[in-house]
Amino acid sequence: MKYNIYKHIGIFHLCGMIIQNVYGFIIGKNNLFDKLYIISFASITFSWIIFKDECVVSYIIKKIENPNYILGNEPDNVKDISSLFTNERQYIIFYNINILLRIGSVIIVNKRTTNIDYLTIIPTCLLQLFYTYDIIYKLNYRKKMYPYFQITLCLYLFTTICKTIGV
Repeated sequence: MKYNIYKHIGIFHLCGMIIQNVYGFIIGKNNLFDKLYIISFASITFSWIIFKDECVVSYIIKKIENPNYILGNEPDNVKDISSLFTNERQYIIFYNINILLRIGSVIIVNKRTTNIDYLTIIPTCLLQLFYTYDIIYKLNYRKKMYPYFQITLCLYLFTTICKTIGV
């Protein structure tokens, strides 16, 4: 029974990831959806910081699998998604392509709708890119630079959200 829940949530998680990463490439300009997209980009990354480098969906899966799981112990463990691929290498290739697509999608949506200045959106994207790679490849620079990295990233994410909603 747990395996089916695990697999179904993994498929849901994977689909959400793909939609988030290709949105700007396949969906035409829509002011409301584009702004929600940029807000979700910033909010999801912000939630990872709050959840000790973990995605809330992956955390729920880990908690179902092991009720004693402690938040932040294995942020790089995304078995709910990676187990859907035939091997780890295939997942890593998929992951790297998706990360680059996400950054491209954010830049496309920003250029067509939100027009956040590049001194804000480019560092935000680069910090988010660094953050995700640091987790997946277990580099742990974010931990060495704690709390300065997290504060800087949060400030850029917050600025991105404020500029998106027009504050």
